[in-house]
Amino acid sequence: MPKAMAFDPFQPLPASAASDFEDGHATTRDGVYVFDDERIVLAVNVALATRRPLLVFGPPGSGKSTLAPNVARYLGRVCHTEVITARTEPEDLLWRFDALRRLNDAQIRKVAPTIGAYCAQGVLWKAFDPYRTVPGPADKQPAAVAYGRHTGPAPQSVVLIDEIDKADPDLPNSLLVPLDTLRFTGPDGEEVRARPGAEPLVVITSNNERELPAPFVRRCILLSLEAPDRTHLLKVARSHLGAHYDESMAEQVADHLLRIANESASTAGPSTAEFLDTLRACHELGVTAGSHTWDLVVEVALSKGRGSARPHE
Repeated sequence: MPKAMAFDPFQPLPASAASDFEDGHATTRDGVYVFDDERIVLAVNVALATRRPLLVFGPPGSGKSTLAPNVARYLGRVCHTEVITARTEPEDLLWRFDALRRLNDAQIRKVAPTIGAYCAQGVLWKAFDPYRTVPGPADKQPAAVAYGRHTGPAPQSVVLIDEIDKADPDLPNSLLVPLDTLRFTGPDGEEVRARPGAEPLVVITSNNERELPAPFVRRCILLSLEAPDRTHLLKVARSHLGAHYDESMAEQVADHLLRIANESASTAGPSTAEFLDTLRACHELGVTAGSHTWDLVVEVALSKGRGSARPHE
């Protein structure tokens, strides 16, 4: 008989996360996730069981970036996020060196004894061992936070590495060892490793704009998301808007979104966030479907020059 899964979004939220909800609906613009695809739930649990990164592919607007923080919410974990750009270096996920601060200290002749004193923790360092801090100048660094002094349990976490395909091609391969062994060498040669029982769930997203190295992909659990369909969009709207949910309005906006997406096959269509923005604007402004103002709201919040169909066609 199968064991209970560690991640089960159909169970009540932890007390720390339940405060974000009221009457079962999101009370903030927090990107609450609708887990209506069993593949997503299974993939998260496989990643947790194997301690492998979860690599999520999908078009823009399919919910890749909001998956990790919502999994963290249901697991009662903290979420660390790094959005990748073309300028992201592999070390940025481990630590960041503050050259300007070191230069300033050199000018006043108060240089710290180690390079690590000028390094801020990256998302993987925070997730592996947040209490393992770097030593600084003797007059600034309390002894209680020197290397390895804190032996308490580390909080469990989820790490989101967003849009890895935007990075230099060498970045994924540079992460093979840290993600495979859950350890890396710090700026002063010290070993930073995930504390037993606090191994993080690492979620990596890609728009599939660039092929990732095969060795990197082999070390991940793969999940491919599709663009949201009409049924999913309406479920998301119902979950987010609660008592303010207008089914007729939501159906019309969802239908228009899908028409735009079909016409924009070569470019990204409207996202779920844009769909929700349109519904919120219509509700807050008292806009009715089919009016001139409705056309304008849909144009500025949803269409944005994409597609040729008018909202009420």
